[in-house]
Amino acid sequence: MKRGLQYFFSKQRMEIFFLKDCVQGFQGEIRIVKPGFFEKFLFPMALAYQNLPGYRRRLLPNLDEEKLENKIQRRKDIKLFQQKIAGIHLEFVRPPKFSNPALLKDPIDDRLIIDEVQQRFKLQITKNHLLSMVNKITTYGQFTLQIENYYSPELQDYTTFQITVVTKKPIMKVQKLIDEVSTKDDQNKDESKEKLDQKVVKQGKEKETQK
Repeated sequence: MKRGLQYFFSKQRMEIFFLKDCVQGFQGEIRIVKPGFFEKFLFPMALAYQNLPGYRRRLLPNLDEEKLENKIQRRKDIKLFQQKIAGIHLEFVRPPKFSNPALLKDPIDDRLIIDEVQQRFKLQITKNHLLSMVNKITTYGQFTLQIENYYSPELQDYTTFQITVVTKKPIMKVQKLIDEVSTKDDQNKDESKEKLDQKVVKQGKEKETQK
């Protein structure tokens, strides 16, 4: 029974406000946390206090509410930006070269990658950010490229992050091409056989005429 009560109360939440800026939140920010986290960490470290009526204004009389809202909004923007750059995955489907199926018929250059990132992810990168791409991508596979010294309005700072580029063969089209070539070869064989048969018949008739 005692364990059940402890478990029940550990699942409850309480409203607190932070007394200073810390990893968990900003000064004056109101958050919902577990009582155990507050009692064992936030309160003993003098990081937060329970949000009882009037206590926030009494303990933080000089709190700038507008500045606090701006900091909270910036944190949200940073999180969204981090989620955006963490999921940059570009996929290019290209047919192979006829002379070498291991190579792309049309290589991927930095301009293509820049256009894709700008259009799909709304990040205004340039060639100066893509210095890690020395040569064009000419083979199939997965490649990791580094975007360097990109200024992010969300971070209000310069940052470096990675993007993934994957090149693939158009499987269906290649298979269709193979089938078409095979069909054409079969047709050519049938035509050759038919011509040979006609030639044999013609030669037989000529021999009979000569007799």
